Amino acid sequence: MLKESLHGLTKGTELEPIMAAMAQGEANGVMMYYALARLAKEQGLDDAAKTFIEAANQEAVHAGFYAVLNGKYPKDFWQLVAGVKATEVKGEATVKALADKVRAAGFTQAADEMEIFAKQEGHHGVILDELLKKYAPKNSTAPAQKTFVCSICGYEHIGDAPPATCPVCGQPSTAFKEKSKLKIQAVRFYDGGFMMKSFACGGGLPEGSIADEKLRSSLQNYVIDTGDEIILVDTGTPAEMDFPVTEKSVITFGDKIVDYVDALKNLGYAPEKVSKILVTHKHPDHTGELRAFPNAKIFISRIEADDMNLTGDNVVRVDFTDGAYKNFPACQKIADGVYYIFAPGHTKGNSIVIVEDGEKFFMIHGDVTYTDEALIENKLSVVFEDLNAARDTLKRVRDFIKANRTVYLSTHTPLGYENLAAEKIMELPDVEETTAAETQFDTSKAVGKKWICSVCGYEHFGDAPPEICPRCKQPSTAFKVQ
Repeated sequence: MLKESLHGLTKGTELEPIMAAMAQGEANGVMMYYALARLAKEQGLDDAAKTFIEAANQEAVHAGFYAVLNGKYPKDFWQLVAGVKATEVKGEATVKALADKVRAAGFTQAADEMEIFAKQEGHHGVILDELLKKYAPKNSTAPAQKTFVCSICGYEHIGDAPPATCPVCGQPSTAFKEKSKLKIQAVRFYDGGFMMKSFACGGGLPEGSIADEKLRSSLQNYVIDTGDEIILVDTGTPAEMDFPVTEKSVITFGDKIVDYVDALKNLGYAPEKVSKILVTHKHPDHTGELRAFPNAKIFISRIEADDMNLTGDNVVRVDFTDGAYKNFPACQKIADGVYYIFAPGHTKGNSIVIVEDGEKFFMIHGDVTYTDEALIENKLSVVFEDLNAARDTLKRVRDFIKANRTVYLSTHTPLGYENLAAEKIMELPDVEETTAAETQFDTSKAVGKKWICSVCGYEHFGDAPPEICPRCKQPSTAFKVQ
């Protein structure tokens, strides 16, 4: 500990603007010297690079010194650290999304380095969290009445008013907006899987028309905390079900992180506190734990509920009687800013959920697409019950995203939880629809038990499930009888 604090010595004096200018100049010097070090290394001038790095480190010390003299940051700094920690955590997803853009533009080397930076941002958040747990007074991070968020860097400030300037990016108080009570989180329970692009983007197309490659896959659903109630969108897979990978698998979920209900508890939500569940569609990877929520009303389209033979006093068969929502013809308002929207095709009673937060929209779409690449390329997966309706829904989804600032939250790709963490606004190119036609299987004359694949929803009729799913190539153990 230093003998004497220099905190705020020049604040309020004629020296304050001078010290502020000095701090900014030294901070600019840090950026300049590190840039020069980078350029020197690229030219093979390692000794020059080392000198520039030493100068940059010294300039950083100088900038911090002048900032302390002016009292730029609070002496009781743990609340500030808590806000910075949250920014660093968000920063990992933000930088990763930016790296993806840079890679798409063809700048592979730059993208590779930015992905390293993204991981470092996340690690900063881990380190700051450890410091907070070790040193912060218990009341130093307690929430106050209001939280203000910097619209540039995402820094969160707790207090009665926003700070004069953002301590992270230096923007003035006008860059801050009061944070709503709304919180959306990903309930993550599988990760590290893959799906083949022919599965994710080949719906209705001739076999071999999609150049095959492995895309990332995962499995997560979402929880909406409005501040007044807890609303789930889908409820994951049954806890007892496993999904073995075979050499023929065209989609896998990866490794199980935790059972769905435990994943929800880890986010701080007890099952008995859930008030509503919105089911996007009937497939077992979206309805597997409906049984775990004794106090929740289950909202599900009448078509899906009837097809599942779903009964119970807590089941609300939805007919979407609240009229149109934007460019979607039929919706049901569930809560302020939360809309349950009819979007058939993937299944005949398929639905999506849109949550409004100011000028931003969060679209939780179930399986309208299995991966964001399909959305961007305007293609369907091979899993649908009504091709024409699925095409129409995909077009409406794309048109909505083009007209509204939308965060696209997928179930089967890590891009879902990454988009959410970064609150990334989806940008779509203009892509023409691909002509597609596929004969539909008429189930009206099918006999025997109905077996449903828990991975892709394929329906098989007979006394036993097939040895392998003809659509996603999962073994018979992936089927459950309905």
